Amino acid sequence: MATMRAWQYKTRNEPFESNLSLDTIPRLEAPSTCKSEKDCCILVRVHAVSINPADHKVPLIPVVGYFLNKKPATPGLDYSGVIEAIPPGTPTTLQVGDKVLGRLDWPYQRGTLAEYVLAQPNAIVKLPDSLSFAQGAALGTAAMSGLQPLEKVNIKPGASVFINGGSGGVGSYTLQIAKLLGAAHVTVTCGPANVERMKALGADEVINYREADVLDTLKADAKDKGRFYDIVIENVGAIDSLYEQCHHFMNPAGCFMQVAAPFPLFLIKRTILPGFLGGGKRRFASYLTWNDNADFQRLADWAGEGKLKTEIDSQFAFEDTKEAFERLRGGRCQGKVVVHVVKEGSI
Repeated sequence: MATMRAWQYKTRNEPFESNLSLDTIPRLEAPSTCKSEKDCCILVRVHAVSINPADHKVPLIPVVGYFLNKKPATPGLDYSGVIEAIPPGTPTTLQVGDKVLGRLDWPYQRGTLAEYVLAQPNAIVKLPDSLSFAQGAALGTAAMSGLQPLEKVNIKPGASVFINGGSGGVGSYTLQIAKLLGAAHVTVTCGPANVERMKALGADEVINYREADVLDTLKADAKDKGRFYDIVIENVGAIDSLYEQCHHFMNPAGCFMQVAAPFPLFLIKRTILPGFLGGGKRRFASYLTWNDNADFQRLADWAGEGKLKTEIDSQFAFEDTKEAFERLRGGRCQGKVVVHVVKEGSI
């Protein structure tokens, strides 16, 4: 029987990486035919994986994390690699041997931190020639989470956008994509180490949250400069007063988009309760990434053309995946954390 290596977890202790072990398990195989959407899985030899906060946070959610998938389970949503097998009848124009990048959708048991993955046809596209496997793997969830919220609120050319949490993997993409979609002004928040980096990616204004109170700055800009935002993107996920106070700096017809949403009751408060009971006074929406090949192709094209920069914070060997999660959990990443399942330059 052919085998492969995969990182797996059977327990749910903190920190998440303490649950991981690198195991040798039966190799995944593509189904013999594609009779239904569920059966249409493309076998990919994984070359690189980018990890996301959801990879370690979701399994540890009380109750939900336990029942989300069967154990042992392999974490990882995003990948790049080479196609090894495509079942007859699979709805795709891709071919065996193509270099690809892709993303899995929830729920899943067999994630991407393995030597092979069964890829879903609704989020797998060719890897542009100009991108490395690491750059391709780094698009995935973070880039989709930058594009889709802006599409959901129907961003218009000339829009003004505020991004709370602009320097992480998602925020870096959101900033660039907002500009690609025609935003006239984008303000982001970040720490002092990322101010110049945010400006280089296209930010018109940067609020250093270590030196200035974000809410006070937004209110002052609205009062003194007439700076009101059409779209507010919340990537931080903290329970604070940003939404409750957004009527001071967001246009009446604008939308507050919560990308990072920590608790269901938190969302209920923001979407249902009236302002005098603790709700907000502006339109509120939340977001959860979904797979869409058209969106994925758009992102790959932008990246391949050099219009969308992929920032990689750090890179780790497959055997050092635990250290990769430690880096990600530190919360100070300047871009994406990538794990090389196959060493660059090897077959």
